[in-house]
Amino acid sequence: MKYMFISKELNLTSGAGVGARMHRDTLINLVGADNVFIVDVSVQAAPLKKENYIAYGKYKNPFERIIRHIQGNVYLFSDNIIEDICSIIESQNINFVFVDDSFFGRLVKKIKTKFPRLPVVSFFHDVKAELFAIWIKRSRFIDKIDFMIGIKNEAINVKYTDKNIVLNKREDELLFKHYNIHSDFYLPVCVDRNDCYIEKKPEDPYKETGKKHILFVGTSYYPNIEGIKWFYINVFKYVRQYYDLYIVGKGLECLKDYFDDDDVYVIGFCEDLSSFYIYSDIVIAPLTDGGGMKIKTAEAFSYGKVFLGSTESLQGYYEKLDLYKENTIKEKLIFLCDTAKRYKEVLEMLKDTDVKKENPEIIDIFEEYFSPRAAKVYMKNIIDSAINDMQTPNK
Repeated sequence: MKYMFISKELNLTSGAGVGARMHRDTLINLVGADNVFIVDVSVQAAPLKKENYIAYGKYKNPFERIIRHIQGNVYLFSDNIIEDICSIIESQNINFVFVDDSFFGRLVKKIKTKFPRLPVVSFFHDVKAELFAIWIKRSRFIDKIDFMIGIKNEAINVKYTDKNIVLNKREDELLFKHYNIHSDFYLPVCVDRNDCYIEKKPEDPYKETGKKHILFVGTSYYPNIEGIKWFYINVFKYVRQYYDLYIVGKGLECLKDYFDDDDVYVIGFCEDLSSFYIYSDIVIAPLTDGGGMKIKTAEAFSYGKVFLGSTESLQGYYEKLDLYKENTIKEKLIFLCDTAKRYKEVLEMLKDTDVKKENPEIIDIFEEYFSPRAAKVYMKNIIDSAINDMQTPNK
């Protein structure tokens, strides 16, 4: 069998990019690289065509983008690109299509119209009817058009795809809110932990201060910046005698001038985050905005770290903690903190606790639900279900 994977996220460093690459790699691991044709519709990818891969590149100029809008497409597609993808499906004898987003509606409709017995599934990185409605309010005019067309395309996508796949219960509720349907599968965030340090453990990147190390990992994404500023003002200043704070991640160098504090270390971009995770005592994620599931939460779980996070940062994760057989994780190693008072209470308690730098129970949860092994199980179930439905008469 031959499979097609279509995505716009493969070149991004954001959470959606991590998720898209995990989906691609999981599919390849399941069926073999020779059996997967990758269609990269990212505007970051240079035009390229080779065996089992095609990238179309960015539209050439604003006029071409407007033409795509007139055709009813978002900026990623023209009618010619959609026709070309359908031609590839025919020439490559594609048997299954994984669409790694939810607003490729005119493409999905065209595929299902031309190949009605071809299983097509669509993954929602988030529900665009919810997210784009917010983005429209704070975007420039040309982007507003794209977001409005994107919402219309998501409605088409929902109508024509064979399986709707979301991250978690919250996203399923948003799907029902906007389209009056529930998802067919959950495919939560799964990450591949960097285990290069097993042969040679990296050096400890933290300064010896006699204090416990709090780690914040993120990118220069607005909710991250606002979240860590809030934590510093409302929480850290009250517990600084027991802790120092490290801020690590691409683009966060922008905070160096903001934190004029000897107990706060703004590292910014780091080639390998593993050493910061390994030697940290506590990982925090004080986020109150965003959508989907947070990649950094899964990363912290993969290292077995004591974790303090908001409802937003634990979305899709916290409910899984009840499934651990000994129930020794929730509010003992993983703490839900939505107020400054709660953060301070937990940190006051942990300052006198022998905090383990690696907790096997948290790693067990990660392996079961958020690891590459888990991703293979999720993906196989999705593929089997979609293919079986197409082979069933009257489906």
